[in-house]
Amino acid sequence: MAIVGLLGLTLGGSAALFVTSQSMDRIAADRQQEQVEKTVARTLQSAAEQAAATSARLEPARRIAALGPDEAANWLDSELGRPAVASEPTRAVAIVTRSGAIYGYTRGGRADANDLEEIRDAAGGLVNALPPVNSKTAPGAKADLASIHRVPVVAAASRIPASGEPLTLVTITYLDDPMLNRWAGTLMLDGFTALSPREATSPSVRSVKLSAADGTLLGRLAWHPARPGEAIRKYVIPATLAIGAAVLGLFLMLAQRASNLEDEADSNSRRARYLELFDPVTELVNRATFIKQLEQIAGSQACRLILLDIDDFSAINEELGHRAGDQVIRDFGKQLLKEFQGSQCLVSRLDGDEFAVLIVGSSDIFELGPRSTGTTVTRETRDGETVSVTISAGITAAPEHGHTASELMRHADIALGAAKAAGPARHVVYDPALGEAFKSRKGLEARMKKAIEDEGFELFYQPIISLRTMKPAGVEALLRLKRGAKDTPAVFVPVIEKLGLMPQLGAWIIQQAFRDSRRWPELRTSINLSPLQLENPALLDQIDFNRARFDVAPKSIGFEITEGVLLNKSPTVHANLQGLRDRGYIIALDDFGTGYSSLSYLSEFEIHRLKLDQSFVRGGRLIERRSATLIQGVIDLCHKLDIDVVAEGIEEITEAATLRKWGCDFAQGYQFGKPAPARIAAQNLITLQNNAAAIVDYRTGEPVLGVV
Repeated sequence: MAIVGLLGLTLGGSAALFVTSQSMDRIAADRQQEQVEKTVARTLQSAAEQAAATSARLEPARRIAALGPDEAANWLDSELGRPAVASEPTRAVAIVTRSGAIYGYTRGGRADANDLEEIRDAAGGLVNALPPVNSKTAPGAKADLASIHRVPVVAAASRIPASGEPLTLVTITYLDDPMLNRWAGTLMLDGFTALSPREATSPSVRSVKLSAADGTLLGRLAWHPARPGEAIRKYVIPATLAIGAAVLGLFLMLAQRASNLEDEADSNSRRARYLELFDPVTELVNRATFIKQLEQIAGSQACRLILLDIDDFSAINEELGHRAGDQVIRDFGKQLLKEFQGSQCLVSRLDGDEFAVLIVGSSDIFELGPRSTGTTVTRETRDGETVSVTISAGITAAPEHGHTASELMRHADIALGAAKAAGPARHVVYDPALGEAFKSRKGLEARMKKAIEDEGFELFYQPIISLRTMKPAGVEALLRLKRGAKDTPAVFVPVIEKLGLMPQLGAWIIQQAFRDSRRWPELRTSINLSPLQLENPALLDQIDFNRARFDVAPKSIGFEITEGVLLNKSPTVHANLQGLRDRGYIIALDDFGTGYSSLSYLSEFEIHRLKLDQSFVRGGRLIERRSATLIQGVIDLCHKLDIDVVAEGIEEITEAATLRKWGCDFAQGYQFGKPAPARIAAQNLITLQNNAAAIVDYRTGEPVLGVV
């Protein structure tokens, strides 16, 4: 009965859809015919209104007569003819009397006798039907359909206010192909065309008669009517029948499989119970099962917990593919299961590339690390190389490190994080100091996030002195925390970079340094750029925006980079450095003398300034022969490469004197001022300027060093 009912419903619904589709076709065709008829009527009305408006603007006939025949024709060309036919629909315009046309203008120019005669014939009935008017009454206007050379036209006529013989303005608009194409596009008509009176229309098309006022048939406008119901007949009805057939077939299939449903349900139930307890990739117990077991044991028995994480697993997926990554996970699961056997051990895959081992009892916790990280998996890369995949481990014990599952898991995760930070294949046993360090690091991360959200940073500025004049030559912008925070940039900047907030903070530093640089417009402001900022494709846009916003010349700004930037082969980094040079900014290599400090940087990269690290100066290094020789050599080498040298960490005037004697260009350090907020730094610069002037030898113009 269900099948018979479904069959009847399908056939009945298809029949109803067929009737509906035919009704949709008829309604759409009627609406299109109505739109065409309204368009023709609007065209006639518009032509009449346009003719009336044009005739009302013409001066009386006596003005035209006063100009003489030639001048009057020229005047009509410019005032009537050319403006009238310039509009897209109008093709011809004329002034006619009862006896004939006295002036005409078409698209080709002034109308000849034949054109005037055709216009007079097309509009003769309209002209005679118009009532006479005088100069004090509004001109009457009419429009009608006519034919010129068997092409339907819209003729419009309007009396021109004048005395004497009545004058009539006549406009002709052709219903030709361009006009019909515009109508077809506006009304969305398919195959829209004009037919002559003798052409018969096909039953598959719709048409509208074009008749003159006297009933003369001038032609027809024909088109293929829209058929929205065609889609229903072509697609919906066959789809309905196909769906009905498919459903009938499905009923038959369901009936055939009914006997197997109970077995499948039992199998699915067993599979669901299995997935509740085990990981399908490794067949080890899953996180939920492991945590449940850990909760039962941690509070009642001594146990050991090992958290393990595969080293650099994302690179394995990228290099070998996810299928190979899954195989690596399976292999580690098998090795861990083999290493930690017995009823007192439980091995689990927690998630992704993370495993856990629970060992019940008080076994030696320090021997678990080598056992867990000693497992390795080898794989062959696409290039044929064999690589060893390692694993890191964090270890905790109950009750020493916690009494609950959550405590043990949290402490093991902290230990695992320390192991991952130490390098691959490392293991770390949890220690309370690790927990304190973790808590401190999390607290610092929270403070840095809040500082960026609340603009909790400020810029301090330290003067840079010219050793030739002993006057300020610039300042270096240094990042500090507001409100007396004790965290130094060496501590909080790496945290900000790890959190991914350096682009946001770096943009603020650039903006603030550009703004503050207007306090000392004659000096250069040096801004430190981190490697992460130079990897930002939007860096140059940020700098250009702030330069324009604060109207700061590039010569007033310098950027300091570290050697780590030069080791980066990224195209973005090198494009940003080249963009800074092209814009006229000074680029300085900071902290030279630390890290690698390869002299090849000076030849491979175009820098303008080199900053000697304070380790060159501190602790009396300037008076040591080997150090002094090295410093002088660096200064001489830089000068031969047109690179200025800045010595950092100057704390005594004698150090400045020695460096000046060796030809060093600039100095920076506590001797000339500590970093200070912008307002105080501006005052300090004035003091340094005045002090420098006070110790210049008036005879030589050279600064007298060593005088305080």
